[in-house]
Amino acid sequence: MIKPPKIFLYYIVIACVFVGLGFIIPREGIKIKGFPYVIKWIDLSRFLQLPQEVPAVAELSADSIFITDSLDALLIDTMHTKLYEKEDTLVSLSELTKDTIPNIEYPESFRNLLYQFYSNISSAVDSGKIVRILHMGDSQIEGDRITKFLRESFQERFQGSGPGLIPVYDPQKQFPSVWITNKGKWSEHKVYQIPRTIEGNDYGIIGKVAKIDSAGTSVLKIAKSRLAQPKASNFYKARLYLKNISTPLSVAAYWEKDLISKDSLLKESGITEINWTFEQCPKEFSIDFSSDESPVFLGLSLDSVSGISVDNISMRGQSTPRLDKTNQELFASMANYMNIGMVILQYGTNMVPTISDNYAFYTHSFYRQLKILKKTMPNVPVLIVGVGDVATQKDGKAESYSHVEKIKEAQKEAAFKAGFAFFDLYKAMGGKGSMLQWVDRDPRMAMSDYTHFNKVGGKKVADWLYNAILHDYNKWKKSTTFIQQKN
Repeated sequence: MIKPPKIFLYYIVIACVFVGLGFIIPREGIKIKGFPYVIKWIDLSRFLQLPQEVPAVAELSADSIFITDSLDALLIDTMHTKLYEKEDTLVSLSELTKDTIPNIEYPESFRNLLYQFYSNISSAVDSGKIVRILHMGDSQIEGDRITKFLRESFQERFQGSGPGLIPVYDPQKQFPSVWITNKGKWSEHKVYQIPRTIEGNDYGIIGKVAKIDSAGTSVLKIAKSRLAQPKASNFYKARLYLKNISTPLSVAAYWEKDLISKDSLLKESGITEINWTFEQCPKEFSIDFSSDESPVFLGLSLDSVSGISVDNISMRGQSTPRLDKTNQELFASMANYMNIGMVILQYGTNMVPTISDNYAFYTHSFYRQLKILKKTMPNVPVLIVGVGDVATQKDGKAESYSHVEKIKEAQKEAAFKAGFAFFDLYKAMGGKGSMLQWVDRDPRMAMSDYTHFNKVGGKKVADWLYNAILHDYNKWKKSTTFIQQKN
């Protein structure tokens, strides 16, 4: 019989081996010549990082409950953050990617919308408001893959923090910038699932909502994620959006284990917002719900009290945002209420398997979605990100699809027809065959499915988008400064 001390020693030896591998194997992994895969191990540096010091909690406050049907009123944030002063500089992409900065293209009619957006983000902190950027797309942006770098860049330059608007139920753990866990039986409902199960197609801005399907108390818990970018890891205002409260709903909020607010909401068919403002970002924030019948949970925003928020809204398997299938009145009300500054729309990957000589049908369907955006967000600039290069395995050899450029041109035609802007990702990547290079290069920039970007590629795309937008922003800034000096 093996004695307990020997068993303990055995486990110690095994643990040491595992820890040793964590220090020996580099973060990017080990690539063996002639072997198509990279051997990686747990990056211990992520787990050994100490949390940054934060000031002691000065005050915890739960704002009053706000209920309205029209969502015309705006809650004014009381906490103000000093604007971070720094010179207007444009990061050179020659340093980041060894490429020139791709430009965004747009009709002249788009310029006024774009300049209003620039004015809004430059004064967001002074105005005490959050200006939101919606990054909507297919699985190419899933998991915050590109959005998290866009968010970090915008928040670093224009201030703001937090991961933005998120679903309250994330069963596939698709959103790594904050950890969402639920207790009780919850269900997810998506606008692109058939049959649609939400009465009135009330899917809101995210396009997916949640409901509680169990009796008694159910819990939504939010915890900080070590995978989040520095700015996204801290939030100071939480706003919960509900709809269709058919029976009284009890809501209790906890800062870690301490109860900070408790309320009972009466029947309400419109939209209800409950919000909490914090002096310090909680490591864990949870909300308990109790009701005989579940309301529709439209989402939860985790932001700073002013500045910029960038929201990741992904729809796996879709070639458009399916706005024609949602309640457009609700969508418009939420957009107006949440102060949307810009929409970045990134679809097209799921159209690639559909091979055709003519993609006029896609131009038509895509334009239909853009018209809805223009109707529901009439003063919001929309930037269309064209589909990037995609490849496939054929007879044991990878090669790019020859029709991707046609899909990209269909998107561009729809964008200009709607009076929106366009970013040519296909051209920026290098055109046909570029996806093969992204997969084969070191470090690898795309996954082995020859379709999706990895973290490195996602950052490159985000840098392109951010710098393209900032390129025009700097021109606008100089022109307004010149006019002010002249006057």
